[in-house]
Amino acid sequence: MSVLRELDELLCGDEEDYARLDLFHEADELIGQLQPGEVPALLVLWQRRGAGWQQRFTQASSSIDGAVLRALLAGLLRLGDTVHGICALMTRLPATADSSPLSDALLDYAQRAWQAHPARQRQIQMSCWSCGLSGRLLKRLGLASWKEAGL
Repeated sequence: MSVLRELDELLCGDEEDYARLDLFHEADELIGQLQPGEVPALLVLWQRRGAGWQQRFTQASSSIDGAVLRALLAGLLRLGDTVHGICALMTRLPATADSSPLSDALLDYAQRAWQAHPARQRQIQMSCWSCGLSGRLLKRLGLASWKEAGL
């Protein structure tokens, strides 16, 4: 069975069993085995599955490969994913942002999400902070500090 298929079955499983059997660790291990070539199929699953599946994936993605993470984030940006998915996965990026097209796209997304989802501003700020985009987002928003933003 392919890693992605096994992961999908695990994440689609019963919520009570998932928690009771601590399947989080198995999901994390499977996510760590994903390869960049599997990202298109992962994106299809992402669209087909519900928010619970997506949340399980993001929570169990601590060992996700960097290339897989970047490809997944780029794909989710193209799909216009929910704030939760992108922000949760941004926290898995290295703490120092680079000047790559992906970082620029994430910054654009964070700026749009900031304005469109005021209730999620703290989550957006924390996601940007964790991957080194916080200062750049502040500048984009025209703010001198996060305190000025009310955070």
